[in-house]
Amino acid sequence: MLAGLTRTGPAAAHAFPIAEQPKVGSTVNASPPDVAITFDSPIETLFAQLGVAGDNGQDETAGAPSVSDDRRTLSVALKPLKPGDYTVTWSVVAEDGHRTEGSFQFTVAAGGQ
Repeated sequence: MLAGLTRTGPAAAHAFPIAEQPKVGSTVNASPPDVAITFDSPIETLFAQLGVAGDNGQDETAGAPSVSDDRRTLSVALKPLKPGDYTVTWSVVAEDGHRTEGSFQFTVAAGGQ
């Protein structure tokens, strides 16, 4: 009975961002070619979503998001961005089935593009 009380199941491991490009809240001098988010654990390719929108809500992505071979980085190519504020929204499912999602902003400086 004691063994049953001390046995643990698999750890709940949500996938959380550990790096973003462009960085959260940053101002970039030129339009970035893409947005990429690296996670602390592998994500399921089938359920990975990544979008980028301008202040007007228009989609600024230039294709479907992709997941790296190690399944830790989610990225999407961008259209050329005009100066302004952009919102990145993401949603992923970790290998254990737990969903995480979030958003952040970055700015393209005036004179950038």
